[in-house]
Formats: sequence, structure tokens, C-alpha cells
Amino acid sequence: MSTPLRILISNSHNPWFNLATEDWIFNEFGTQAQILFLWRNSETVVIGRNQNPWSECNLKKMEEDKVFLARRTSGGGAVFHDLGNTCFTFLSPREGYLRSQNVQILLSALKDLGITAEASGRNDLIVPLADGPRKISGSAFRETFNKAFHHGTFLIHTDL
Repeated sequence: MSTPLRILISNSHNPWFNLATEDWIFNEFGTQAQILFLWRNSETVVIGRNQNPWSECNLKKMEEDKVFLARRTSGGGAVFHDLGNTCFTFLSPREGYLRSQNVQILLSALKDLGITAEASGRNDLIVPLADGPRKISGSAFRETFNKAFHHGTFLIHTDL
């Protein structure tokens, strides 16, 4: 019997709602289906589960600029999200879970959009350019005994 496939898209830009939804999907459906969850967040610094916000973030400046602070359940470093990023999560049963398969799906989707990209480093996707590569995506992962997820961001456009 094959595992059902689902695509879920959030209409919310609230990072707390989106990360809580990701966690709920992982806990409720992680062993029952293969799910792709897509969302975008308003201006947010998202930190990994082991990071200290007082050493990773300028909390006073974030408050002045009305930037959210959120913590994800995976590891990894601090990441800035805004509406110029699209976030993705592949959730699936642990059996048959392959990070490399998720990366190939992402690279194929980019290719269909006319973007040549490649995997680089531990968890990054880059676009090779004449003056050097540009990172367009970073990922983090979480695995338990019977379920797993791979999530990350795609930088589409941001106001630096």
C-alpha cells in the first residue's frame, strides 16, 4: 500500500502559526502521509532549537523594527524570513525517507522555472554565477524513530 501524498499551503504570514502548524502536521500525520507544506512569514528571525536569542539576535532592534522572533524544532542557525522567502517542509514516514530525494525535487522544480541550481555544502542550494555562487536555500532536518522532516527556505526576493 502506498503512502498518500498531500500538499498543504498556508495563507497565514504569522511565523508562530506556521511553525506550530508544521509541528502539528509532523506530530499528527508524520507516519501516515508524505506531505509538502509551503508557507511564507512576515519579517522574522527564526532560530534553531539550541540557539540563544540573546547572543544570536539584536532583540532591541528587532522590537523597534517589529520583527518577530520564532524558534523552530530543528537545529541549525538563525535565518531571516520575509515575504520574499518561500518556506517548505517535506514531512514523511522515516521508512523510505531520503534527504537526497527532496533535494532532487527542489532542483527539478527550479529547473522547470529556468533556474540552474545545485546542492552545495551541507544543506544549501546555490546558483552558480560567473562571479561566484549565490546561496538561495538552506535546510534543516528533524528525525524521530518513525517520522522525519526536511525544511528550509527559498530566497526569491528580499530588500537587503
